[in-house]
Amino acid sequence: MHKKACKSHKLVNSHKLLRNLTSRNLKSQAALEFLTTYIWAFVVILVAIGALYYFGLFDFSKFLPQRCLFPSQFECIDYSFVGDQVRLRLANNIGEDVSVRSFSITNDASYPLSCSGPPAVPFDWAADTDMDFVFLGCQNGTFIIGERTDAKITMNYCSTQTANCPEHTINGKITAVVNRP
Repeated sequence: MHKKACKSHKLVNSHKLLRNLTSRNLKSQAALEFLTTYIWAFVVILVAIGALYYFGLFDFSKFLPQRCLFPSQFECIDYSFVGDQVRLRLANNIGEDVSVRSFSITNDASYPLSCSGPPAVPFDWAADTDMDFVFLGCQNGTFIIGERTDAKITMNYCSTQTANCPEHTINGKITAVVNRP
């Protein structure tokens, strides 16, 4: 009888063990299904965000203001990108006449912005006056109608009232949308 009791005790223990393992397997399976479901949901969300980014929804540069930045010696009064032209109006705030030795425009694009103009250099610029500059035939450098682009302007000048006319360099930057002519 003792052997029979031992066998029944082993049988009960094996049933408990089997029930315990089955319960654990069900919990593991439920956890795995839970994780798998949410991983797929996460992948779908990532694909949707990637598609929105690809189509330009997250291009916040469209919402940034257009601007023209120059040092205080030459105030940027007006500017525009129209067609294939860059138009710029600057004020000479230095307080003395200057001779502009060079004036160039470019940007940091892989194929930099290339324009012709402005007027032949050197030219003289009277104190406290405004001057219009027009760069023509601008191309490359992401200069595309309807798109936002940057232009870096470099000007070398010297004071005509200073002996030997030492040259100074200023850098300005225009950020704007290229408009139709």
